[in-house]
Amino acid sequence: MHYFIYGTTDLAENLFYLLTEDNREITGFVVERKYITDGCKVISFKGAIRTLPVIPFEELEIHYKKEEIAIYLCIGYTNMNRARREKFMELKKRGYRIENYIHKTACVETDKLGEGNLIFEQAYIGMYAVLGNGNIVYPKALIAHHSKIGDFNYFAISTSVAGHVTVSDENFFGNNATTRDKIKIGNGNLIGANAYVQHDLSDENVIVPERSIILKNKKPTFFL
Repeated sequence: MHYFIYGTTDLAENLFYLLTEDNREITGFVVERKYITDGCKVISFKGAIRTLPVIPFEELEIHYKKEEIAIYLCIGYTNMNRARREKFMELKKRGYRIENYIHKTACVETDKLGEGNLIFEQAYIGMYAVLGNGNIVYPKALIAHHSKIGDFNYFAISTSVAGHVTVSDENFFGNNATTRDKIKIGNGNLIGANAYVQHDLSDENVIVPERSIILKNKKPTFFL
């Protein structure tokens, strides 16, 4: 089996590092020809320099048999995760295998996972939870027991989704965003860093906490 990473951004580089650390041999990176500026990508891994090909997506099947191709989908929250959905659907239509990635330090207590999920360091997915397709769960994010997560959501570092919460599709949770339990969150919501969601949400809301402020004429030594 030939394993490819779709994308060449920081997210793709980070995943390459983690996969290589797990002894997963990556054949190369894949993107559309119009995004390629160089035919190879040079990456440092623990002091060693690795050079991997960047293959035009349009030509992938010229070089490899489809049944021997598996892809890790590394597209972030561009256009509220819709870019990742669109590419996932195209890959499925073409018949490609789309891999899940689960970091060795993540705790995943459920086997109800779809395809194309990326679950990073020390993330936690609770008992009886359900995770759909194409979700990104960043380090130390928590999705508690009996929660149901749809498709193509993005959970940033230290997000906390409480138990029995339903999250639909294409939502963005910023760093340290938190929900109460037993609520329902619709589609396409942007929940900003440190925001707290305590009620059901419909579609396409923007939730942010009050801004931090600078205290005028105060010095840190006045307090500590």
